[in-house]
Amino acid sequence: MQIVSFHIGDGVYGIPVLLVEEFFRPVPVTPVPLADSRVEGLIHVRGKTATVLDMRRCLDKPEQSADAPSKMILLETQDDLTEEAISLDVHSHEESVALRVDRTSRILNVTPEQILPRPAHILHDFVYGIVRIDDGYMMLLCIRTLIDTILANAEAANAVESG
Repeated sequence: MQIVSFHIGDGVYGIPVLLVEEFFRPVPVTPVPLADSRVEGLIHVRGKTATVLDMRRCLDKPEQSADAPSKMILLETQDDLTEEAISLDVHSHEESVALRVDRTSRILNVTPEQILPRPAHILHDFVYGIVRIDDGYMMLLCIRTLIDTILANAEAANAVESG
């Protein structure tokens, strides 16, 4: 499987390249009132509206200054995944999602044997494994699990407010 790597602070993270529709420079983001803090807002790109997830917030990293460089990664929707992606058990979300990352890095070929289990000290459920690269490790992320976590938190908050 090919994994696209990106950086958040000094950490290296990866997602399947088959999940990526495109990389681009950041565009203006419209905030969404009352959204989960990990949701930066909405963007309009290539005729679609996409929800932007701030990966620094998702990974509990400190905020960057507003002028710090970043990149956006637009993800394929579940309906637009290729047959190859589906056969490799790659999952996406039904709606368009973009990730804000510090920078993109490279594409790596990873075999299932290279993927190690998530270490016990990593508490995020959306980190499903790690891969040794160069002189460190890359954490592999399941974006579908991340989105499901954000949605579950929103539903729980709504239940508390209305109950």
